Amino acid sequence: MKSLEELKQQEKNKHTELFHKVGLFWAFSNQQFQENKTPLKEGEKYVSIGAGGYLPKGNVDQFLKGMEDIKKWYNGEIKKNKSEEAEIIYELYNHECFYTNDISDVIEMFEGTYTREQIIKAYYKEMKKVNA
Repeated sequence: MKSLEELKQQEKNKHTELFHKVGLFWAFSNQQFQENKTPLKEGEKYVSIGAGGYLPKGNVDQFLKGMEDIKKWYNGEIKKNKSEEAEIIYELYNHECFYTNDISDVIEMFEGTYTREQIIKAYYKEMKKVNA
């Protein structure tokens, strides 16, 4: 069985490999854009994926398919390793839910993956540990 941390690291590595393969780069200024841009084919342009990410337009479909493949792999590994609750708790901490007492962002994030009841159950189970 792999830990959630191991799965997250493997997911990160898969993303890094995909980003390199499709020529995705990040830039938050014109200078960074010029320094980080990846090669283009003749006549091709860059497109933004948001959040400062850019890639050659011809690689968009490969990028989207790669992201979907990684998501399917990751979700399968979470299930196989019985890490559903650990993943929920990780995101509850990531969204500072134990500080704000608001789990709505995590419920929205996991819509279609975990039920509201699963998230609430994990929240209260972890809350007992936090307050112990």
